[in-house]
Amino acid sequence: MNFLDLLNALARVAKPSHQDLAPIESMDIPFMQTDIDSLDGLLVLMFMSMVYDIDDELGKDFNPTTPQELYDFCQQHKKREPESIEWAVELCK
Repeated sequence: MNFLDLLNALARVAKPSHQDLAPIESMDIPFMQTDIDSLDGLLVLMFMSMVYDIDDELGKDFNPTTPQELYDFCQQHKKREPESIEWAVELCK
């Protein structure tokens, strides 16, 4: 599963009123250069923690600045792999 596809799908759940949300196309683009604001970013981090079954305490003080940092965090602390993007979206609705 492509991490950017998952990230973009969960960003749309976090920001449902903006379905024209521009997709993130690079793992290295700073979040502040995307349509994801700080509240959306917090929701996306919470969603990723749910999807990868990461302990809440680990994510509490984590503030990724790029998708790559978020990916690395998820890979380091995950307890499971998401079944599919559709599964992850349903989990986070």
